[in-house]
Amino acid sequence: MKQDHDEREAFGEYAKQSELPPLEDWDGDSLLLCSVRGKNISYTKSKKGLPTDGRIVHFSSPLFVGKLLTRIRDDDQSSYFHHKSRQYNWIVQGQFIREGIGFDEVITGQEFGRPFRNAPSSKLVQHLLDMLKHKLPDSFDCDFSSDKPYFEHPLLSGCQHFRIDEATKLADVEENELHGIGPDCNVIEDTSLLGDDNIPKDGAGRRKYFSKQSNLKRYVFDTSKVYTFDFYTNFFNPQTFCLEVGPISLDTIPYFNGFPLFLSMAKIKSTGDYLWATEIWNKRLLDYHEEESRRRFSFSSWF
Repeated sequence: MKQDHDEREAFGEYAKQSELPPLEDWDGDSLLLCSVRGKNISYTKSKKGLPTDGRIVHFSSPLFVGKLLTRIRDDDQSSYFHHKSRQYNWIVQGQFIREGIGFDEVITGQEFGRPFRNAPSSKLVQHLLDMLKHKLPDSFDCDFSSDKPYFEHPLLSGCQHFRIDEATKLADVEENELHGIGPDCNVIEDTSLLGDDNIPKDGAGRRKYFSKQSNLKRYVFDTSKVYTFDFYTNFFNPQTFCLEVGPISLDTIPYFNGFPLFLSMAKIKSTGDYLWATEIWNKRLLDYHEEESRRRFSFSSWF
């Protein structure tokens, strides 16, 4: 069928664009590999992809230069996940290169280049959204039924911890260290350089404050400052690729049409230009089977 052929071609082209290495180059028995998305972004990485065990990666794009730390439960052997229900975490620390980028312009979320397969019923989707509502920003926006499904929200209303520092004061920070990390491994929230006492001092209050467009529009990112964004999630498990919300565990592989998920991402909403973008592949994405249509994408046929 033409649809099969077109989807296989799209899958192969996307895998190549993502610089996905052959399976034999994946790290041991791991089901996961973290790769890159977005043109014109360079990372210090190996042929086995980006580390997900808490090691720092340096990166640069036309809009941002900085450091990226990624942790995935079971890959990171540090104490970060002890006594926490978190499934993965990323921290970005660095500087904007282009002047005048507004807080309201930078978003994060997920986007897919192909429509979902076997899409769950709208009733189930709404039920899941209702269960997640208290964890999602007020400015959360989504469309799961289009040819290119997405959900997104402003970065400042989504990241759990956020801080701003003068770049001149961080000149002595070691290459493989991050500034402003507390004993609990979380970024220490600090928005004092914005000079606005109306902004809550805690992460939860700041997220709620910046869920309003009117508040976001008041600020722009300053190229002389260092910004740190700390993000984690409890309800998506990369090891199983399941969405786990309360008693519901939903395997997402049959729906994503062979498409990976962003692990970390920030982009300019109006242009689609990425500040940074990494994605997580699970081996089950590369060769999945649909009982109904008997279709299979074979990763090995593309390399």
